Amino acid sequence: MTALGVLLLAALGMACNLAFAQLVLQPDWALALLLGAMLAHRGVWWWVLPMAMAHDLVMYRSIWGLAPWTLLLPWLMAHLDFRLGPGLPQRMIFMLLALAPVLYFHWSVEAWLLTALAVVPIWHHLADYYAQRA
Repeated sequence: MTALGVLLLAALGMACNLAFAQLVLQPDWALALLLGAMLAHRGVWWWVLPMAMAHDLVMYRSIWGLAPWTLLLPWLMAHLDFRLGPGLPQRMIFMLLALAPVLYFHWSVEAWLLTALAVVPIWHHLADYYAQRA
């Protein structure tokens, strides 16, 4: 899945969230895709950042949702990978911290949990994709 594919799916996810917000309990699809891409490979921040800012403005009406984490995660992951070695526990903590805005901006706990459950398979699929390309 290329950068364009992830960005188009994230835009589609935002459209689904806006269109069906009151009808169906659903995760934040765009956040799940963008965060999954960030956790899979820290070098993708440069194309995730513009969409993360657009996501925050559209969904939260603020830029303080995913966009700050898009800037912090590559540095934190590189620093902790150097200190502790690459590992799943610190990535899970980063995922939970990056999902905090979902609760802060008054989404339900169920939507937060669905978003967290959507991030994990996307993250692992993209990590496998990036590993095969390397």
